[in-house]
Amino acid sequence: MMKKSWMILLAVVLTMCFAVFQRMSGPTYPKSGKVEVNGKKYAYKLPRSGTTGKEAVVKFPNVLDNTSGASTQAASQGAYLCYRRYPLVEGEEYVKVPMRWQDGAWTASLPSRPQAGKWAYYIQAEGVSYFADQPVVIRYKGDVPAGILIPHILLMFLAMFFAVMAGIASLCNNPLYKRYCLLTILCLLIGGFVFGCLVQYHAFGVYWSGFPLGGDFTDNKTLIALLAFLAAWGVLVFRKKARWAVLAASIVMLGVFCIPHSANGSELNPETGCIESGR
Repeated sequence: MMKKSWMILLAVVLTMCFAVFQRMSGPTYPKSGKVEVNGKKYAYKLPRSGTTGKEAVVKFPNVLDNTSGASTQAASQGAYLCYRRYPLVEGEEYVKVPMRWQDGAWTASLPSRPQAGKWAYYIQAEGVSYFADQPVVIRYKGDVPAGILIPHILLMFLAMFFAVMAGIASLCNNPLYKRYCLLTILCLLIGGFVFGCLVQYHAFGVYWSGFPLGGDFTDNKTLIALLAFLAAWGVLVFRKKARWAVLAASIVMLGVFCIPHSANGSELNPETGCIESGR
């Protein structure tokens, strides 16, 4: 039987891996990479999440050989930030604003949008367009109080940790899998369906946008994970030694949490002004 210390270590490592993947793979994580100009590579990091009521600052590296140490005026003549509402409205043109030279990069700000509102934007530098074919999409959300957001994040991480522990314990036929199964259910209920709904409300003005009200993947995968563990707990109650049901629930939960965070989330329809999800 695997020692508890090794179970905890393995569960921590797996939980951290899933947490990092969730964070970095979602559509609201900054778009980063490098562009190559005249044989030189320039790193960029563009925002894909903003806060309603605040402008979102966009910075792009200096890729013009002749603007090293350039003045604000020279830089603003060479770079522009182009944006329009998203989803794209037929016939709507991009707004084009000059970028200013600041702290070694071109800088401009995107205006605020209502909750779940989005801009699609790209950058134009000395006649060359970057990301025009696939514009960067930024979504705005309301400011979520730390007293709600922090417990939500911690409890969801704990839910994932206990789910991994439950799976490992059931695989090793360690009787602790029953306790971890129950702890996973409690963390999902409080973290996902109490604090999670409060996060949704403050961020997008709705408490729930998953099934049957919408197609938000984040809400739906939390629901699927909870149902899987409730089913496993039901099997445990009636069959006593159904450890394979707990293992199956752990696999289901890890599987659904492979879906990037915020995928298919709340989105403001620019034509109707209604917040939708699952578009």
